[in-house]
Amino acid sequence: MHFTIRAISPNEAEAYFSLVNEVKDEGKYLFATFRISLENIEKYIAHHYNSSNPVLGAFNGNDRLVGWIDLSPGTIQELAHVGTIGMGVKKEYRGQGIGSALLDACIEQARKIGLEKLELEVFASNAAARALYRKKGFFEEGIRLKKRKFEGHYDDVVCMGLFIND
Repeated sequence: MHFTIRAISPNEAEAYFSLVNEVKDEGKYLFATFRISLENIEKYIAHHYNSSNPVLGAFNGNDRLVGWIDLSPGTIQELAHVGTIGMGVKKEYRGQGIGSALLDACIEQARKIGLEKLELEVFASNAAARALYRKKGFFEEGIRLKKRKFEGHYDDVVCMGLFIND
């Protein structure tokens, strides 16, 4: 499958909004299932787009957004060397190398903006994502037991990290 990785532009904020909510609606991969307003998403995308840290998207051959990854550096001086990752891929495009390509692009972006470490949290039940992160060099830092309760079921959260300048 052919796809490209590039910054999501402000005029694509609605596509990002739709994709994030589609993944949220699955109830298995993202922490929160509540909707952030389109207006706030537009501000978020514009802010990142006009910085050295845009939200990255995977676009299929028809230039349709099928995946994203965002990187949030720490906001206080003592944590500014660490970035937190959030990502998702449209259901029918999973297992085709998109997540791997998004991670590669994000790691490169993190290096360019001077980060030293990346962190993420993933549900223990998401074996495919955990395997991908391990393949990219992430290691498990700890587990938060029963961190999430959704529709009466608990899931542990695995905290993972990657030192990118070692």
